[in-house]
This record gives sequence, structure tokens and C-alpha cells, in this order.
Amino acid sequence: MDNENLEIENDIIEESLEVVADEVATDEVVQEEKDIEDIEVTETADQPADEAPVENCDDFFEEDEDEDGMSAKKAHKKRKWTREKIVKEILSWIGTVLIAIVIAIIINTYFFRISRVSGDSMKQTYHDKDVVYLTRLPYIFGDIEKNEIVIFDASFHLYPEEDPHRNFITDIKEAFQYNAISYKLFGTEQPKSYYIKRVIAVAGDTIQIKEEGVYVNGKLLDEQYVNPDEVPYYGNVNESLKNGFTVPDGHIFVMGDNRNHSADSRAIGCVPEEFVIGKVIGT
Repeated sequence: MDNENLEIENDIIEESLEVVADEVATDEVVQEEKDIEDIEVTETADQPADEAPVENCDDFFEEDEDEDGMSAKKAHKKRKWTREKIVKEILSWIGTVLIAIVIAIIINTYFFRISRVSGDSMKQTYHDKDVVYLTRLPYIFGDIEKNEIVIFDASFHLYPEEDPHRNFITDIKEAFQYNAISYKLFGTEQPKSYYIKRVIAVAGDTIQIKEEGVYVNGKLLDEQYVNPDEVPYYGNVNESLKNGFTVPDGHIFVMGDNRNHSADSRAIGCVPEEFVIGKVIGT
């Protein structure tokens, strides 16, 4: 009987020990899981609130690549903007230079131009190598008038076989060739065909030259501008001038103030108005 009771007690003790062991094991597992959760919470709390946790290294490098990509894009945009700015600046300068050239051509052709006297055909009014200033502006809005001093291109007389004509293109071309800069810096000589003379008669006027002087529309001119050192000699004029003739439309009749030393309309005929370069306005 005693032995049976002892066995029962041993069984109860063993069962109790097993229950306690199970409870201890369970408590250890729960504690380990709790410790793990505490560690994860602590690591998460250490990270900035506005940054997502980096799950792996690949994500970190991908983020770096994105940042580099953005930097390259910005750098490309900056380079592109710089190139565009440079191109715009260059085009702006080119436009300014072209506008300046066009303005200079217009001024040199129509408003203000210089020329140099060659020879003594206008003595005493102008002398050899005098620099004179001329303008074409009055002839854009008006007609050539008598007693004006003009410079004209005599190529219509010197090179008749070439059938020369003057137009806007001719004026532009000569504006590049013959101007203050080319005269001063490059020693350019103006064409030998440029003549400087005084307008004696215009289209529709009747001109007649006699021994005593020049008549226009039947009236003897008082030519105080003629070189006083010599008495003009008119004995060598042609019969048409002796008898009188009318200046044709679109032409003018010119003479030099130094009458005995001037190749003018007495020899070369009337000057077409299109060949008049400009009116002399001073020295």
C-alpha cells in the first residue's frame, strides 16, 4: 500500500515539474519576442521622422543614382541656357552691326559725304585737293537749281561705249568704296570721272554763249564767281551754243568757274541728272 502511494506521489511531482518547465520555456520565448520587438522599435525611433527606413543597400544606391541624374539634368539645362544666351548675344551684336552699316550707307549716300577736288577748274571758288562736303538730300525731295555747285559722274561721256547708268546699287557700291574712312585710313582715291562744276542752266532753260558772256533765257549772267585772274574766252564753242539751245528734260548744263581751264558742258554736253552725286555744301 505504501509503495503504491509513493508511486502516485512521484507521478504527481513529475507532472508538476513538466508543467513548470513548460511555463518557463513559454516565458523565455515570450521574453525573447518582446526583446526583439523592443529592438525594432528602438531602431525605428532612431531614424528621422521624414525619412523612410532603408530596407536594403540596393534602395540606397538607387536613390544616389536618382540624385546624380537630377544633377546631370540641371547641369545640362544650365549649359543649354548658357549656349542660348551666348547665341542671343552674338545675334544681337550682328544685328546691331548690320543696322549700323545700313545707317552709315544711307547717311553716306544721301545725307552727308566727302569728296576731294582734283584740278583747278573751279578756281577761285575751290582749289586742287580741297576737301568738300556734299549731300544728295535736296535732290530727293526737290530739283537741281541754277547756281548750285555739284559733283557728278562723267562716265556717261568718258565711257559712252559701256552705256553706263547710275542707280541705287551704284550708290551703295560707291558708298563702300569712297568715304571718309577709305580716304583717311586706306588712301583710296576717288574715281577720275568725278567732276565738280557749277549749274548754269537746268531742263527747259535756253542757253547761249557769246563773246561777251553767257546768256540764260536771253539774260546775260552776272558771274562774279568766275576766276578774276583771266578773261573768259568763248570763241571755241560750237554753233549750237552760239545760236542758243534748250537744255533737254532730265539734264543740266554745267561750267567751271575757271572758264579757260575747265572741261564742262561746252565739251562733254549736258549732264544727265541721274549722274549727279550730290550738292556741295561746304569745305
